[in-house]
Amino acid sequence: MKRVIIDKDTNVSVKNSLLIVENRKIPLRYIDFLILVGDIELSTKDIIALSAKNIGILIHKKEFALVMPINSKNAELKYNQYKALSFANKIAAKIIDEKIKNGCKFLGLDFEYSLENRDIDTIRGIEGSFARIYFKEYFKKFPPHIRPKKREKHPPKDIVNAFLSYMYSIVYYELSAKLILNGFDVQISYLHMPFRAHNSLASDLLEFYRSEVDKFVLRAFDEFLEAKDFDSRYYLKKESRKRIWPEIKEFLETLKYEEKIAWLRKEISS
Repeated sequence: MKRVIIDKDTNVSVKNSLLIVENRKIPLRYIDFLILVGDIELSTKDIIALSAKNIGILIHKKEFALVMPINSKNAELKYNQYKALSFANKIAAKIIDEKIKNGCKFLGLDFEYSLENRDIDTIRGIEGSFARIYFKEYFKKFPPHIRPKKREKHPPKDIVNAFLSYMYSIVYYELSAKLILNGFDVQISYLHMPFRAHNSLASDLLEFYRSEVDKFVLRAFDEFLEAKDFDSRYYLKKESRKRIWPEIKEFLETLKYEEKIAWLRKEISS
């Protein structure tokens, strides 16, 4: 995915198939995903122009908001999504099986489980049991002065949980945009329950990438993040955020979304 990240108070516009940011001009053909952070002025006309080029826009101030690209008109794929709900447990089992294997490999865990012929509630229960064991061991890898007691996210109550949620959110929104561009209905899912405006299919695929995000967060606090980079509400401070964007972007470029999207397409069409 070709990302452009703009984290400054400025004006952004689109002209002649170019994204114009102050004195910089970026051809739209070189952009798949645009992350706008802070007080940025972008007209509705230019948002429409970006959407017409199938460029997803993630707007981030304190919270995130995704401006979806124009939806691909792939009725056959959406129909296959609905049909696949009849064997959702099989798709969910494959997702959780890979998630557990990735997590066990990362932390050296030995977790016994069986997902064969399980219903959705049982699969979710197995995943929940694993997650409790996983995070207990994962958080032990952090220094005592920043080590969380448990995974907390609504809202996060420490800097490690906050940065985990921050990174999960970015990957979730990027997956949302990629799924839409590929013609999927992002609110039809197989593991997570759909609710309100939640893109539950993106949450399904996010499970494949969680251990990679966790590794990155662990490395971040080991190499370039400290407690002083966060404010009293556990938001990244502006200057700290701007400093680490290159690290975040480099990490995101290692995630191969296309592989799992191709896998999902095959699963629901089988």
